[in-house]
Amino acid sequence: IGIGGFKTAHEGWLTLTAPPSSGLGSRASHNVVVKRPFHRIYPQGIPTSSTDYRIGRFALADELPKLFREANVLYWAKALLGLVYDFIDRAIAGTPDPPPFNIPRVRFVEAGLALSYSQGSSKSTIKTGVPRAGFLLEEVIDGDFTKFIHNMDPDPLLD
Repeated sequence: IGIGGFKTAHEGWLTLTAPPSSGLGSRASHNVVVKRPFHRIYPQGIPTSSTDYRIGRFALADELPKLFREANVLYWAKALLGLVYDFIDRAIAGTPDPPPFNIPRVRFVEAGLALSYSQGSSKSTIKTGVPRAGFLLEEVIDGDFTKFIHNMDPDPLLD
């Protein structure tokens, strides 16, 4: 799908053996965006401002903490946003007149972590059941949407 400042994004699908009733993974072969962190590898003598680079992958011990941190931030951001809207709704319900302005309803993408495990084989030196890679899975957003905040710039994208 594309490449950002520090993650690649790919089309994928998710099927859970015990799917939830709604949300990410609630359908068999649920289309998702599969994201994975990367670092840039520049050829020797090329400045790091160049667009001439290879994509390098982190060792699993470095990759997993990055993914767990991002997933945890998304989890808490979604929970805090829910508390904010609950507060707003209670405040509006307690007044006779609605506010003189529109209160936008925004949300964070549904997301989760996925780990890829080695299957092993009789010829393989890798043990079966050992994690090989981590991925951040996000819902596919169909249609138009406005992205207000992204990882490359802390300023809101209001225009």
